[in-house]
Amino acid sequence: MKWVLEKELKDDHAIERFEKLYGYKLPNDYKKVVKKHNAGRPRPNVFDTATRKELVAKSLLSYDEEHLDNIWSTYQNLKNRLPANALPFMGDQFGNYICFMFDPLEDEPTIVFWQHELGSESVQVIASNFEEFLQGFYEI
Repeated sequence: MKWVLEKELKDDHAIERFEKLYGYKLPNDYKKVVKKHNAGRPRPNVFDTATRKELVAKSLLSYDEEHLDNIWSTYQNLKNRLPANALPFMGDQFGNYICFMFDPLEDEPTIVFWQHELGSESVQVIASNFEEFLQGFYEI
């Protein structure tokens, strides 16, 4: 997998600050990707859900607060509309989000696609974990 348009992560502790502030334990493989490819766009970037095909991922949300598409402001703006236990980490070109879906009974969060216009109930499973999500990208 290749990443393009990455932005250097200016604060090496930004991810840990986010986890502490909001009480999330993010997957280690995700944190490694963000530290190396903050705000990057994956190539290939097409993925499927259980019910939809050929969706296109845009970019990882940045951990630098001054970037337009950052996880800090995105979470603040959406937290009252998001499905319970969902944390957006990547967007698409239509304003929808790819999210971690945390379950206290599971070690790793599942990866879901949330359509923002359809409300908190509109969640479609993409992958059982972050690694599987990355492996599921393909080109059309």
